[in-house]
Amino acid sequence: MTEPVPKSSRLARDSLVVGVATILSRLLGFGRDVLIARLLGAGPVADAFLAALRLPNLVRRVLGEGGLNAPFVPLYLAIKQEAGNAAARRFTGETVGHLALLLLVMVGLGEVFAPWIVLGIAGGFAAEPETLALATHFTRLMLPFLLLTTVAAMLAALLNAERRFAVAALAPALMNAILIAILIVQLFQGTEPALAAQWQALAVSATGLAHLALVLIALRHLGLPRPSLRWSPEMTRLVATGGATLLAASSAQLVLLVATQIASTETGAVAALYYADRVFQLPLGFVGVAMGTVVLSDMAAARSVDHDAMLGKALALGLALALPAATALAALAGPIVSVLFEHGRFGAEDSARTAAALAAFAAGLPFAVIAKVFGQVYFARQRPRLPLVSGCLAITVAAVGGFMLARDGNAARMAAVAASLAFAVQAILLGIALAREGLWRPGVTALRPVAGAVMACAVMLGLLAWLEPRLAVLLAPEAPTVHRVLALGLLCGSGIAAYGCAGWLLGAFGGLRLPRALPHPLRKRRG
Repeated sequence: MTEPVPKSSRLARDSLVVGVATILSRLLGFGRDVLIARLLGAGPVADAFLAALRLPNLVRRVLGEGGLNAPFVPLYLAIKQEAGNAAARRFTGETVGHLALLLLVMVGLGEVFAPWIVLGIAGGFAAEPETLALATHFTRLMLPFLLLTTVAAMLAALLNAERRFAVAALAPALMNAILIAILIVQLFQGTEPALAAQWQALAVSATGLAHLALVLIALRHLGLPRPSLRWSPEMTRLVATGGATLLAASSAQLVLLVATQIASTETGAVAALYYADRVFQLPLGFVGVAMGTVVLSDMAAARSVDHDAMLGKALALGLALALPAATALAALAGPIVSVLFEHGRFGAEDSARTAAALAAFAAGLPFAVIAKVFGQVYFARQRPRLPLVSGCLAITVAAVGGFMLARDGNAARMAAVAASLAFAVQAILLGIALAREGLWRPGVTALRPVAGAVMACAVMLGLLAWLEPRLAVLLAPEAPTVHRVLALGLLCGSGIAAYGCAGWLLGAFGGLRLPRALPHPLRKRRG
């Protein structure tokens, strides 16, 4: 008889599937931004294009990578359990139909009010009319993407509810793959920056169609829901909690949007913050998005009494991955940014400013992951009020703190510091609330893996501090690109190996089920 897969192993396995698919999308997006930095640099055209790209990126991150799961998945699974598959599918069709109609109206209004949208993202452009005009033009070209990718995200939430995570997580990677192909052609042709940015903006909307097509193909095996404008009691339930849930689930990305607003007060800071954020999103996507997507589906399908155990395993796994990533980003911010971005029109000053912002972002990574995992408990119970309140407070902290810190310059770095502070406030508030309600009972046993991860990070940090000066010549901007990339790869690979070995010995992965054949210092021997 086949032994059932333990929940801890299934959590790790499903998180790995979503994490790998998400990291592929992030890596492609990262490669896209390396090419954008080479083609556009960090001047006014780059500021305009990247400010306009903030809105599609916000929508893609929030919706295309799991944001619609929070309001949809628990209700869909509840309807499926109470009334059967047919009722759940009707509900999905009603949701898609009403959402598409709403988006048509919103995109139309967005085309009309595009200048105000840009000022809402980067208010500092009000003092730079030419940059504002460029950003407005690029925004109008990108707006159709919002309609297409949001409908795709709604259908991807259905795949996630049915525990088919891979295609839903892979679909956003299409956008970046297409944009990379166009960027490579433009670089070979030597396209002038303003024209290159315009073609990129058009391509963004085209990628929304590719995203939708891939999700529709994946849904053929489950049966495509029929769009409907019928209003049912289930739709009323969705609207009653859906808006608050979606806003709460989007709080981390809204914090980053506020950071862009702060950075827009200084020329070139929007581009620096954007590039730093793209590096920051690599580990955040792998850990945060994966954990949030899988944990929500598990909790929504499980009894509430199982949530405390699930939460403990999810936190142990999330921190075992987030802590070393944050440590490495802070320690290697300079070499990472220099090797990846310091080419073409992206100079040493741009690199230093971006590295400072990346190091500031790194401090907030573990808190962003913790807040993501904590929020799933409330979303699974269809109780979004507290995550919404904590998210709004985090946005307020980012706004007030950022504008106060950025008064003396270094807008990109100070905006990132404010964002990290906001993530910490949100995680602490949610943790206190969960503990008070008895939904999370932290104890010594739960803290042991975290302590092991912290000590393993210290070992990794020591190795990086010893190794980086010895590779300085190979990492220098004047060194051949191949040498720089190999040296950076050696740094990162050595850090991963050091953390993995130390973490295994110190019990950082104690919350996970290890294969029986694998010896481990924490495993008790029987007999």
